[in-house]
Amino acid sequence: MTSMTCTPANPFLPIGPRRAVASLRTTLLRLPVRDALVAAWLVLAASAVVYADEHLQDWIPDVRAIPDDAEVVTDRAIGSTVRMFSIATGADVDALFADWEESLSGNGYPVTQGADDLLDRSIEFSGPGITNAKIIVAPTTDDGRSIFEFDATLD
Repeated sequence: MTSMTCTPANPFLPIGPRRAVASLRTTLLRLPVRDALVAAWLVLAASAVVYADEHLQDWIPDVRAIPDDAEVVTDRAIGSTVRMFSIATGADVDALFADWEESLSGNGYPVTQGADDLLDRSIEFSGPGITNAKIIVAPTTDDGRSIFEFDATLD
């Protein structure tokens, strides 16, 4: 009877279970597993960034225009009703707030604003599918971009 050996060229020859496991271990150790894991992680991270940049949360009213240079900083869903996300942009804060407030109130999303909201630079609104939502602007970052934070409780 001719003895067959398992080689990288023929890693799966019909052999006993113990030799098959040993052969499989040897083959796996020769593969660039670390490189494959790094590549998979990079693809996953890039996919998440592209998805976040292209797909803002679905509860956001379409009537609100997001600046072209907007970059999603955070994107969270807590349970089935609480949504939070933030974007960074170099756009003019006052112009965005004026545009968003006009667009929301003119398209079925009542805007409520108290005296403290005017000082805090925020907009509160509700509407179809939204129990309440608030947009605030955080202090400007070191690079001059503003961070807008959106919080909502959905119906």
